[in-house]
Amino acid sequence: MVFGFTQGLETTDNLDLDPVSLGSTTFTATELSFGLTRQTRLDRFGLLASGILRGVNGPGAESGLDDQTLELSYAREGANASFEATAGYLQTNIAFLEPLDDITDEDGQIDLPSDLNRLDGSGNRERYAAGIALELGREAPFGATFSADYLALRYSDTNDADLFDTDSTEAETELRFRLSPVAVARLGLGYALYEAEDDEQTRRDTARSYAGLNLEVSPILRFDATLGYATIDTREFGVTRESSGVEALLRLERDMPNGAVTAEAEQYVTDDGTIRSLTVGRRLELPRGALSASLGAADSDLGQTEIIGSLAWNQELPRGGFNAQLRRWVDFDQDDGNVLRTALLLDYTHDINTLSSIGLKAGYTITDEIGGSTDRASFTAEYRYALTEDWSLNTGYRYRMREELAEPRAQSHALFVSIGREFRARR
Repeated sequence: MVFGFTQGLETTDNLDLDPVSLGSTTFTATELSFGLTRQTRLDRFGLLASGILRGVNGPGAESGLDDQTLELSYAREGANASFEATAGYLQTNIAFLEPLDDITDEDGQIDLPSDLNRLDGSGNRERYAAGIALELGREAPFGATFSADYLALRYSDTNDADLFDTDSTEAETELRFRLSPVAVARLGLGYALYEAEDDEQTRRDTARSYAGLNLEVSPILRFDATLGYATIDTREFGVTRESSGVEALLRLERDMPNGAVTAEAEQYVTDDGTIRSLTVGRRLELPRGALSASLGAADSDLGQTEIIGSLAWNQELPRGGFNAQLRRWVDFDQDDGNVLRTALLLDYTHDINTLSSIGLKAGYTITDEIGGSTDRASFTAEYRYALTEDWSLNTGYRYRMREELAEPRAQSHALFVSIGREFRARR
């Protein structure tokens, strides 16, 4: 069990991130957290609960309880099967939300929040999430997987009409047939439902089916192929339209002495037409680090051909570490259709001595869509110092920016300081 306590003080010149600041805001934040982990040889249970009590002086927000978090997880591993279930709730005042602070998934890859470019102004945001995953026959001649996920976003007391409630549900099942020690065939079905309380009262049903083959051509060469079909029914203003077509994925990977090279071609169907992409990549294993890069092109039925690619570099340093990611891709947004996204993430830490360290973190995103583009940026410089064995001090500077085409740039500067500690108990 881990009990956490943090007391912080922050002042910012533009809490709402408006083009014209309404004035400076100073607030205190008292955070309490509790975490529980129970682990055996076969299963693992986790619980996390936290909340922040803020006292606000200035425009942009009111005092109250914020960042209320509750997360539950359970996982069980068998000899040839696994099961995992998660559930979570997060409530946040949009004025205090830092959307670029957490733009990576469980694997550390860039994954932007679905409502990133709509998180503006003030109000309340609630996020409900749940998911299950079951895998059977992992090493058997016949296996199966099933997964289901649910995500709901709720907004209240907002001053932005683009912030509307949404519900997303996804489910997928896959059957695997081990044809030989080097070949695995796959059959899958997937379904997704998206509903939004927007002006159009959007409802989107997506059904997908596919067949695939994973083949080890040689000890150093692997080939994956998937062929399927998708049907998307979208209802807006009570009128339903259909989009359908063939989907395919071809991927080739070859091991090299210091990494691997890849080539991938993909085509998938969206409500705004088919997106096609072709990329080649290289992955390098470095001393105390790794470097990977890809480059290609993508186009859709509604836009011109775009250059896409990615770059990821992480490096352990003698007294710290460095992580950089850059990604540019064509994506389907449930609200804005096919869009071109670019995201950059930088993270650097340096240990000054055994008691103190500094951290630098920056994020930048660009979303290009029909009708304009949106840029967001954040930068944080932080100094950490161990006051005692249990107590720590953090202080630093934070910058935020938001800019839309033909709109004035909005930016803010903030200074913060906090002290905190954790109490651990074990049974």
